[in-house]
Amino acid sequence: MTGPDYRKALEFHEATKHSYASIRTAFHKLDWANKPHPFKTYEDLPSTRLPREIPKPMSRTLKNLAAAGGNRLSLESLASLLYFTAGITREVRYPDGVHYFRAAPATGALYPTEVYVVAGDVDGLADGVYHFSPSRYALTCLRSGDYRGFLARHSLAEAGSSQASIVLTSIGWRNAWKYRERSYRHWFWDSGVMLANLLAVCSSYGLESVVAAGFVDEAVNRLVAVDGLKEAAVVVAPVGRSVKPAAEHAVVEPMSPKVRPLSARERSYKLVEEMHLASCIHSVEELEAWRARAMQKRELRHEDGEGFELKPADEAGPPLWETILRRGSTRRFSRQPITLHQLSTILETASQSLKTDFNGPHIDIYIIAHSVEGLPPGAYFHDGKNLKTLKRGEFRRVSGYLCLEQDLGSDAAAVFFFMAPLTDVLEKMGNRGYRVAQLEGGIRAGLAYLAAYMAGVGATGLTFYDDEVREFFSPHAGDKENMLVVAVGHPAYRAKPGRMILGVEDV
Repeated sequence: MTGPDYRKALEFHEATKHSYASIRTAFHKLDWANKPHPFKTYEDLPSTRLPREIPKPMSRTLKNLAAAGGNRLSLESLASLLYFTAGITREVRYPDGVHYFRAAPATGALYPTEVYVVAGDVDGLADGVYHFSPSRYALTCLRSGDYRGFLARHSLAEAGSSQASIVLTSIGWRNAWKYRERSYRHWFWDSGVMLANLLAVCSSYGLESVVAAGFVDEAVNRLVAVDGLKEAAVVVAPVGRSVKPAAEHAVVEPMSPKVRPLSARERSYKLVEEMHLASCIHSVEELEAWRARAMQKRELRHEDGEGFELKPADEAGPPLWETILRRGSTRRFSRQPITLHQLSTILETASQSLKTDFNGPHIDIYIIAHSVEGLPPGAYFHDGKNLKTLKRGEFRRVSGYLCLEQDLGSDAAAVFFFMAPLTDVLEKMGNRGYRVAQLEGGIRAGLAYLAAYMAGVGATGLTFYDDEVREFFSPHAGDKENMLVVAVGHPAYRAKPGRMILGVEDV
């Protein structure tokens, strides 16, 4: 019996790698006049403002986010969940106009991820399928009625027993405008860091949540009224425990609501479309077979060698809502040291168990430590409990080079590399496994971001030279591939916290 096909994923990954040569030969001039609009706006559907008086997530720790919670989801807590996952937290005036920054980071601040709600038992909200608009702080109703049964059949059973499911999609052109073919990776990076916020807020409110990367693509895309190529679903996240049986919608008619164009001209990228189509699941039967493979537990190898015991901080940090408003990608690090407690807390948060339909972890965390009190400079592997020494020495210059020759990679106190045994993941999950590896990397990077700011330091996501990262961490890294990089440290400036901006446009 042959295993699942994953050739397209390997081909795509190789074709979109950065190298010293590719960066210098692949010239791409940004067309600023054609930059995509960052917000999706329906032209023929009314929107309804969300409540302005909403609770704030007060948790002072990010531990054990997968723990079950039994609280109910109300319209007010849903509004808070949507805001602290995808809402606007900063507005900055530039010569070309006002730029809006959001609760979770996004590559290039282009924000390709859209948020939908499939509600069936939310206190104070009529059952239906909704789109969340950060710019209007409003919900647009796409379909009326309880569609949880349809979603459960085509994704995860919990979608039928939850009060609502959050469906994240990606609008490809919004990111491809700058990053071209490599932008497909960002579909999952950006949705992953948003999921980190979502999981943390759900935990704070005592709401059950789970992440599903497996679903029948055409069915979920049809449900939220997107075409599956220009905009496509990337994840389904059921939230809240329901006592109301889900209605069974056997038929979901296609619909094409009129949407304001993103820009005057859009370009599609064949490599992105081919990769996305190759990783789609086409039937319920295929989904069941995929999930059976995806839930097989990965065997982790025992690590020998010198190790440093991690020492996570016991004291509580600021409330989660303050942490999210403080978060903003650090633009310059000071080279001041962070403590081993801070590093340990970030590692503990980023590596914790997640409730998903792909039974990770499929991400291993490697670190280059530059300036951590109590930890000699060097390269390390996190084995789940301790840091194993791979190389001793000063690697600031090397680290900056690996991070696409950016000073942020050399000036940070520590740099986290989120690596996956990609071939192993693909052998188990096929081309869909590529989405899983990038998505889990995004979630864990997002958790590292949040943990850094809760611990009182800064963080930023970085891109990288793919093969050079693996070579640096070899022989330990073997054939692993790097998914994401997050640098942490003290900013070289005093950053202003964001604020709650509940919409910037009229409904």
